[in-house]
Parts: sequence; structure tokens; C-alpha cells
Amino acid sequence: MPKKEPVIFFIGWNACINCGACVAICPQEAGFISPFDTIAVDRPCDIACLLCEDICPVSTITHKPA
Repeated sequence: MPKKEPVIFFIGWNACINCGACVAICPQEAGFISPFDTIAVDRPCDIACLLCEDICPVSTITHKPA
């Protein structure tokens, strides 16, 4: 399976309800959490599975290539 390109995530903070779903489903190591208990938005995600985007109940997580 080809390796996915790393991505940087963005969270629409005005829409985020801090439900923790993105953190709960994230396969990254435990340190991949922001100070706001969401997935990290300040460093590249090398897994780029995008599960967090899919599970977000308010669809406020987006990404761009790192």
C-alpha cells in the first residue's frame, strides 16, 4: 500500500464542541493532542488516515498537505 503524504489539520474553533471524538479515534501516539483536547493542529500528521475528519460530528476538521 502506498504511503500517504503528511497533512496538517485545521479545526474551526467556533464550531468545535470539544466532544473528544477526534482524539478517541486517532491512531497517533498519545502526544498528538492539542492543548484544547483535540487532534494536533501544530504539527504534521504522517499517518493521514483522516478518521478524525470523518468522525467529527460538526464537520469542522479540515486538512492541507504538509
